[in-house]
Amino acid sequence: MCQPRSALHAWAVEETENLRRREIKFDLNKLAQVAADSVGAALCISIKKYPDGMFNKSFLVTMEDDQEVVAKVPNPNAGVPHFTTASEVATMDLITPHVHAWNSRAKLHPVGTEFIIMDKVEGVPLSEVCDTMQLQQKLKVILAMTSPHKKWLSVSFSHYGSLYYAGDVQSPTGNHCVNEGMAINDSEFAIGPATGRDWFDAGRSVLDIERGPWASLTQYLQAVGAREIKAIQSLKPPKQIALFVAQSSTNLTLQRSSLHPHNSEKITGIIDWQSCHISPLFNHNPDPAFLYWDGLEPETLDLPERLTLSGLSTEERSAAMCEYIVQNVFIGWRKLMHAKNPDLYRVVEFRKTPAYWLIFLAHRMFEYGEAHFLSLLVDLKDTWADLPGVTRDTPFPFDFSEEDLERIRLDSDDAIAGTELASGIKEKMGDLWPDKGFIEYERYDDCKAALDELKGQMLDQLAETDEDKAEYQRHWPIE
Repeated sequence: MCQPRSALHAWAVEETENLRRREIKFDLNKLAQVAADSVGAALCISIKKYPDGMFNKSFLVTMEDDQEVVAKVPNPNAGVPHFTTASEVATMDLITPHVHAWNSRAKLHPVGTEFIIMDKVEGVPLSEVCDTMQLQQKLKVILAMTSPHKKWLSVSFSHYGSLYYAGDVQSPTGNHCVNEGMAINDSEFAIGPATGRDWFDAGRSVLDIERGPWASLTQYLQAVGAREIKAIQSLKPPKQIALFVAQSSTNLTLQRSSLHPHNSEKITGIIDWQSCHISPLFNHNPDPAFLYWDGLEPETLDLPERLTLSGLSTEERSAAMCEYIVQNVFIGWRKLMHAKNPDLYRVVEFRKTPAYWLIFLAHRMFEYGEAHFLSLLVDLKDTWADLPGVTRDTPFPFDFSEEDLERIRLDSDDAIAGTELASGIKEKMGDLWPDKGFIEYERYDDCKAALDELKGQMLDQLAETDEDKAEYQRHWPIE
């Protein structure tokens, strides 16, 4: 089977290349037979294709005896062959839905691709009902989420990397997990190379780099730095739909969000463990994606004051109530986290610090460039003595000349201008904005037309010379 094009989306950024990365050929009939055999059924009678994800194709497979399973096939952009699938299966075995059959060696199986056959989780995706749920229903869902978070946080590991069955990777001896203070050496599982997205996105999958596992935080962070240096030196910079202004060239020598609730309140399963990896807790977003709130980070855990709706139109009242509910649910989640999972809440506090943002930007230096990073690094000098482990006798390890400082300031100003420009364009585009680079097919032409119009307006307003115009054209990410 060849799936050359997403069933729902078209790409506004490098469409030809994005489609190529998602094209996969395999024998659908053989996949259906494997699915039937895996649950002891004689025959598959129906295959329904789910909408394409960013990195996978999934199918609902129904048997003659009414059993249903989900068959999942990774796209070429999902990660390094074998490791991504092997790690996902081992992680699910440890945590969540039952896997009936799987294959991580595409060339060795008649289906012709990697695949996972797993239980179908009952219920509906939370993303489909979240916007229509009442406040009390949402609060019940976030209360239910505290239990699995607490359970996951009770387990730690001896190494950073990803989880595998022991027979699928060559792993260092002595790796183990710690469950509620007890070291557990389980010969069935092992920690091997990392499968997190930051090790594969933007072409990193082809890099000859160390991918773990690592026994210490220092080793892990050093490997991240080496990875970004290698990417900068050897890969073509990716086009960004978030940043439009050119930045200076860089010169450097287990939480998931796909939830299935039942009756809008009970969580029946947590799926999509692909690319899940063992990394420092501060690397993981402590807030579930369905609680996304684009307002300012709350300074306290105090709930917002009651709304005053008098004088507002019906549309304004609806928008204000929607924002009020989202904000209440978000802060409610943070209050629960603070009370039930204080270790996770400490991540919230750390993510507000310059030290965290330096680490975050270092992980994505290849995509984001060095401007914001160096600006934060300059500012760090003022608070250097306040960092944990730094004594009064520990000198600031970097020395910037006046020329360096001026260049960093100008680059930072350009980067901020680019981000603001992108935000302005996104606001003007409204729901036609190609989030993550893609848009639904039925809105593709309208999206392209709106982007072309905005591009012309931008060039007229910002490009003072032909050279400026050529530079903006070169960095414009939309085809």
